Amino acid sequence: MNQMFTIIGALVLLGIASLGINAMLASKTTTMLQAEASLNAISIAQTMIDEIMTKSYDAATANGTKVYNPSAFTVAASLGPNGVEASNVPQPDVSNPFKSVQYYNDVDDYNNYQRKVSTPILGTFNVVDTVFYVSETDPNLLSATQTFYKKIVITVRHSNMSYPLQISDVAVYRKYF
Repeated sequence: MNQMFTIIGALVLLGIASLGINAMLASKTTTMLQAEASLNAISIAQTMIDEIMTKSYDAATANGTKVYNPSAFTVAASLGPNGVEASNVPQPDVSNPFKSVQYYNDVDDYNNYQRKVSTPILGTFNVVDTVFYVSETDPNLLSATQTFYKKIVITVRHSNMSYPLQISDVAVYRKYF
């Protein structure tokens, strides 16, 4: 009978130890997946910024026209794709390569653009772009009118990230050539 209690006690201790080890491994795996998701999200967001920054500042400048007055730019309420751009790029864009590269020709076409990016290990990341005019003296201050500065905010979400990742940049139109 004493041996039976010893064996039961040993099994209980083994069970408690294995629960602790499993909890530690699960916590480590969660931390690792969150870190990998964050690194992937940063890479995806930076790639999106790089793509946008290769485009012309505005539809008014896409054909090489020089603009000296910001009122010639697209009005703030109309930022986003129009015409051929809007009809050729699905929302959210899941094609590969992304059609935005081919059809978007200026920065503000990306306003409210959505993209799903699939990775082999973590699955799908959801990307949303926002573009708006900002003050020339303070890039954190939104402007209701056209300016020579457009702020681009990229938001990336994934189920393994506890919060969405956001990065931003400012596109500047050089008014003096």
